[in-house]
Amino acid sequence: MQVELIAYSVPVEVEGGCNPMDIVERCASVCYDSEPDFDKFRISKGCAKTGHMSVFEHAYFTFRVAEISRACLAQLTRHRHFSFSVRSQRYCDESTIGCIIPPTVTEEQYDILMQSYSDSIDKYAFLTSSGMAKEDARMVLPNAAETELYMSMNARALIEASHLRLCNRAQEEIRTMFGVMKGEVKLVSPEIAEMMVPKCEVNPSY
Repeated sequence: MQVELIAYSVPVEVEGGCNPMDIVERCASVCYDSEPDFDKFRISKGCAKTGHMSVFEHAYFTFRVAEISRACLAQLTRHRHFSFSVRSQRYCDESTIGCIIPPTVTEEQYDILMQSYSDSIDKYAFLTSSGMAKEDARMVLPNAAETELYMSMNARALIEASHLRLCNRAQEEIRTMFGVMKGEVKLVSPEIAEMMVPKCEVNPSY
């Protein structure tokens, strides 16, 4: 799995990057006719504590993600406030694409999964080589098929998605992915990364 933060919001007058919380703090300050606190982000943190999360919608993050399964992609796209650009199975040749196998499988299960995946790829390759359009041949491709994408989201959407996807009830692949995303965000905004926690940490009764 590859997860890389490639872009994030910065104020136009700042060169060389800054903490996206600067933007959140500036936007939060106008709500209360207050001076922004660019040191401790007092206003934005107060907003987070009271559930006033709309101010976090002004900061954006963009990630490049590779070597995840189409099953994981299906889970990601349920987060409606994320924006996606995904490798197209309609136009791209998938005959050499890799597969993602859950780490929890037994040796016997692994052999069955790999055989099934290999059979699907062989059928795909046969169909495309015989003249079938890739957009039609892709119907035989399994959920294990590897994919690559870029995705963007505002900080609020990222934080709220993390509440679900960092939970131990989430599938391991997407949980691992959000763990890496949190680490990437921490490098530019420790404050936002600190809010990326499982739902049970936000609401202990969950």
